[in-house]
Amino acid sequence: MTFTASHLMLDLSALPFHSAELNADFRLGAGNDKKPLLLLSPGADAAAPSRHERFAAYMELSVDDGAAAGKLGQLVVTGERVIGMMTRGSAGGAKLDDSAGRVYAFAVRRDDLRPAEAETNRKGSPTKVLVRSRDGQYPGFTLRITSVVGTMDDRGRLVYRPSLADLLAALT
Repeated sequence: MTFTASHLMLDLSALPFHSAELNADFRLGAGNDKKPLLLLSPGADAAAPSRHERFAAYMELSVDDGAAAGKLGQLVVTGERVIGMMTRGSAGGAKLDDSAGRVYAFAVRRDDLRPAEAETNRKGSPTKVLVRSRDGQYPGFTLRITSVVGTMDDRGRLVYRPSLADLLAALT
């Protein structure tokens, strides 16, 4: 798998759901306010359990084939892959809403990525992180992360202190 992306309409009453195409799991957790929250996780592999960091982030994905998605979602970084899910905003003109199960998800191997780049302000603090496909990958893409809300644990609890710098460190 180089880069895979998909519009998904998940039946929230039938979760958990495993996407073989993305090798990702979708399940319900509970956010800080105890309301149901859709969570994205790396696909389970008993032979190689995956350590991962899940970031809640504002991001935009643009693909060379013209596909685009963005606004708010989750970005999961493992040692081998980066998987993401847009939960609010739009994808291909369709409105996304995780509470209704309408999401856009993607996955890419880290070997197929250029090193993550940070755009910084004049003080040197990151203002945006760019994740791009390596030259020659099809389809090529750019993921622009403009803000990190925080990290999420496997239950859905959000910790607000992480930043773009923390995401950049996870990607390098």
